[in-house]
Amino acid sequence: MAAHNPARTLQDEASCSICLDYFKDPVTVDCGHNFCRACITQCWSRSDTNISCPHCRQAFPQRNLRTNRQLGNVVEIAKQLNKQKEEDADVGRVCEKHQEPLKLFCEDDQRPICVVCDKSKTHRAHTVVPIEDAAREYKDQIRSRLERWKQEITEIEELKMVGEMTSQELLEETENERKKVLSEFESLHQFLEERELFFLAQLEVLDKETVKKQNEYTTGLTQEITHLKNLISEMEGKCQQPASEFLQDIRNTLSRCEMGKFQSPAAPFLDLERRIKGFSEKHTLMENALSSFKETLSSEPKMGKVTPTSGKQLGKVNVTLDPVTAHPQLVLCEDRKSVRWDYARQDMPDNPRRFDPVPCVMGSEGFTSGRHYWEVEVGGVGWAVGVARESVRRKGGISLEPQVGIWAVGQLNPVQFVALTSPWTSLPPHQRLRKIRVVLDYEGGQVAFVNAETQTQIFTFTAASFTGRIFPFCWVTDEKAQIRMCY
Repeated sequence: MAAHNPARTLQDEASCSICLDYFKDPVTVDCGHNFCRACITQCWSRSDTNISCPHCRQAFPQRNLRTNRQLGNVVEIAKQLNKQKEEDADVGRVCEKHQEPLKLFCEDDQRPICVVCDKSKTHRAHTVVPIEDAAREYKDQIRSRLERWKQEITEIEELKMVGEMTSQELLEETENERKKVLSEFESLHQFLEERELFFLAQLEVLDKETVKKQNEYTTGLTQEITHLKNLISEMEGKCQQPASEFLQDIRNTLSRCEMGKFQSPAAPFLDLERRIKGFSEKHTLMENALSSFKETLSSEPKMGKVTPTSGKQLGKVNVTLDPVTAHPQLVLCEDRKSVRWDYARQDMPDNPRRFDPVPCVMGSEGFTSGRHYWEVEVGGVGWAVGVARESVRRKGGISLEPQVGIWAVGQLNPVQFVALTSPWTSLPPHQRLRKIRVVLDYEGGQVAFVNAETQTQIFTFTAASFTGRIFPFCWVTDEKAQIRMCY
């Protein structure tokens, strides 16, 4: 067993476990452990809620610090004993070669020497200082290094705390996203189940009507066959009669033969075929939408935000709507930032720039170069937003597609979200799509549509041919549709 060192034990008991130096203004916490007042105050200042002993980790309901004057006296005694020990050690140490006290320190050789060594040829050209001065200087260096280490510990603890807080925030964000995913997929499951029941019910109705039509058709043909067989049997009997008897009522016989001519019934399944074809088209549209939706879900999500496609600066613009271009059934708000559809047709002067009869409106600002973007709040169904050429047709029927100078996306009904390509492209349903960012790259020939809340890509028109001025564009066909320009 190692020999007990009372002096070392006393020094340990007189030292703070935080700064590892002698206690300065020692205080006692509720668990009985002692610390420097400044050390424990600084330690507790890093947390508003976690009040505990740094030594034993016992938590306290409140911050209680009791001055320990008796320990302070013990610390002073320990300091004096340590100082005396150092002085005695210095006095007791002598030069092994000259047996003189080691009162000097050679900076070049980094070791204590005596006055005789200082005069010798070995140390004559060296830098020599009093041993107390050297010890003081090196102790200051070590203490400075200790202070830096203590500061590094503080910084590391702060980094640890920040990392824990950041990790907790990220965990909360992922939990919120998890709840959103569960909620949205539950809603999607419910919607798909409703669509499944609806389609199956329609097929059941078509099945029953087909069987009914088939039975009616078969019954009618069976009756016609029976009638014709009876008429054949009768006419065969007539042909077996003598000439005088056979010709006696020949007019009536010939008339009955004409009446017995088979009349082909109208096509009984034409209406059903038309209805089944319409159902098949709806199913194909739904199948394409679901296929595109599955491809979107299967692809790796883009965690970063959408970045520009060219080196030119992307500028945000404040879009207002131009009342001169608005269809008479479109009502603009006072600030010309939002538009809605109304049943009543407004009494508005006709002009070549006004859309009629297609319910459209264009923005007041046009672009002939550069990269620009604006955001549009949307809701309901029966709307489309995008851009259009200034030269786009305003009167008569308009085909909403790039060939005529319109690049847009829209929500036609609760299950049909499309890009207005030629033909229209079904897009995956965007749950809770509330804000769309429209990005126009004039020179790049692109129009991109982005979910402004999730920063995910919706659709991009590429290789567009822009000539003249390009304007923001809106199409509204339902009184429940919501379109508002944001800034």
